[in-house]
Amino acid sequence: MKYLNIFTLGLLLLVGCAKDLGYQQAIQGTWQAVKWTVESQVETRDAANVNFTFSNNDYKAKLGKRDEAGIFRVDGDKLYTQAEGQQEIMVKIEKLTADSMVFEMNRGGTKEVMTLVKQ
Repeated sequence: MKYLNIFTLGLLLLVGCAKDLGYQQAIQGTWQAVKWTVESQVETRDAANVNFTFSNNDYKAKLGKRDEAGIFRVDGDKLYTQAEGQQEIMVKIEKLTADSMVFEMNRGGTKEVMTLVKQ
């Protein structure tokens, strides 16, 4: 009985500590970038032509003149995307509300932050 209690307690602790923030469902929909900053630069990048659409486990993105599509998954506060024919990449979801989302990205060791609003 003692071992069963220890096992049950351990299982509850593991389940209770799991990092499920509900982001997989919360990011569903279309998001328009409104601000894109680069840590080492004073000016911002052009965010006007950047948007993402997340639907079920698929995503579409417009990144300036480039379009991409593929699959995505969320693990805790990490968003993993894999465009068709490419390797998986990860960005951190720094903040997520009902109408806005902030990505923290790392491009070659330089921190970039993108703010998006839900359409």
